Amino acid sequence: MLELYYASGSLCSQKVKLVLAEKNLEWKHHSINLLTFENLQPSYIRLNSKGVVPTLIHDGKVITDSAVIVRYLDEQFPHPRLIPDEPALLERMLCWIDLQDKFPMLEVMYGNFRGIEGVVLRRSVQIKERMLAQLIQTNSELKEQYAAKLKDIRQLNSTIRNAKEIEGINTKIEPLLDQLEAQLSQTNWLCGATYSLADTVWTAVLNRLDELGFGRLWENSTRPALGSYLNQLKARPSFKTAIQDDKMPLPMLLLGLRKTFLGI
Repeated sequence: MLELYYASGSLCSQKVKLVLAEKNLEWKHHSINLLTFENLQPSYIRLNSKGVVPTLIHDGKVITDSAVIVRYLDEQFPHPRLIPDEPALLERMLCWIDLQDKFPMLEVMYGNFRGIEGVVLRRSVQIKERMLAQLIQTNSELKEQYAAKLKDIRQLNSTIRNAKEIEGINTKIEPLLDQLEAQLSQTNWLCGATYSLADTVWTAVLNRLDELGFGRLWENSTRPALGSYLNQLKARPSFKTAIQDDKMPLPMLLLGLRKTFLGI
């Protein structure tokens, strides 16, 4: 039995859903509404102490952190195998996963989304800050977890309110894309001739950068190998299942907007 706690539009949830789709695995859906802060409720914090998505449960075992989850899934369900057997290629795959995992995509997203989506995201951070301070007072047994979450949220809020900091983070995107272009100019996939976990996680990251308007950095033959690579990723059936069809149901969205703007 596989169960996944995930959120629509969540980048890390999409990484895991891509692997599930690539392996054609069936799983029980637990959709978390981040706009109503379900991830901050005590019941979820007890499951995932960081209050983030996704969380995978496999036969009662709880696994958190998308980078850990995707490797766990491949080890438990090795058909098709998405981890290279050759040690050098395995090391390359781990480096590519680590590179995207350490890049501040959260700050990129919250700092660059425009329109109503951007307003909602940034307002939600402010609400979380107030909400977490209250949760610390009312849930003494989870005080440590909530205090750690509050520290992270305060740092995020400080960063996304600083235009110069966001601009500085944005300048790191092009060097990242240059690394991808250099590799993809030599191989079809990030780890050579075979699609791997590295490609699944970068599918989600590159698609999100495209949504944020950074597609201009590889369009018009600026980085042709990268542009061709993303087109290949989007053509895979898993992309439609895990990302293209990843829409928040309207009732959940309306509840979230009401919570964000009206506080109810």
